Amino acid sequence: MAYKFSLIRFVPDPARGEFVNIGAIAGDEGSDDWAIRWISNYKRANALDFDGLFPAAKAFSGVLDERLADLDRPTLGTEPPSVAWLTELATDMNNLVQLTEPAPVVADSAEAALDRIFDRLLVDPARPTYRFKKKHQAQAATKAAYTAHGVPHDAVKERVKVTSAGFDADFDFAVHNGRAVQLVQCWSFQLPNQTELADQVKSWAWVTRHIRDRGGCLTSDGELEVPADLDIAVVYIPPDRPDRHAFSEAQKAFRELTVTVAAYDSADGIGARAAAGLRH
Repeated sequence: MAYKFSLIRFVPDPARGEFVNIGAIAGDEGSDDWAIRWISNYKRANALDFDGLFPAAKAFSGVLDERLADLDRPTLGTEPPSVAWLTELATDMNNLVQLTEPAPVVADSAEAALDRIFDRLLVDPARPTYRFKKKHQAQAATKAAYTAHGVPHDAVKERVKVTSAGFDADFDFAVHNGRAVQLVQCWSFQLPNQTELADQVKSWAWVTRHIRDRGGCLTSDGELEVPADLDIAVVYIPPDRPDRHAFSEAQKAFRELTVTVAAYDSADGIGARAAAGLRH
């Protein structure tokens, strides 16, 4: 799969033409799979920092971290990153922190793309203690299932908010034909903070229970009816370690809510159910 990446540089004095690559960002806007990584040792950057400017550069790095962190938060307030956004940063930023023009890299995921970039282009690569998959691969698998079963693009809404009985829940996808026929939420049960993940699933399940009892409405773009008996599905990344306890708690909630559950590598049936719902 082709990803786009930019190197992130600290440029203490553009007139001198000196810089240090301090990180990289890579992603694919089709799957919303993005990742950012920073070098682990800033010795070379500090050696060029004659005017004490590096703390300001680090502050901006926090802005980039927050932008990508928004992808994993239950909020609809921020547009996801895109290649256009990355290109704009590369064009407009000519101060302490600069980004190179986006370039392609072939990899299976954004994290894998960063592995290749760090191995080849950056000095002192940062090596996380362990890898984990975010939910982007589950989202990509769901989109692929829709395409495989001929679900029209304009029948699919992404990152939607559903209201029921005065409560709101976010769903990654809603398939509709004048009213909602399917809602899909994606989860990764490999995330490090299992307590926070379990709390998010419980909050989602609470609102989903209200949808099952009395229906609701989809409010992110006008209002669409969400009937109580529509197909509600979960596409998930399974846990990778025994200590990922949120998955066992979530399974109980999924059973009680009678939702369709599919691992991300078995998501084809979600597309089939969506196509059938549209026909009926």
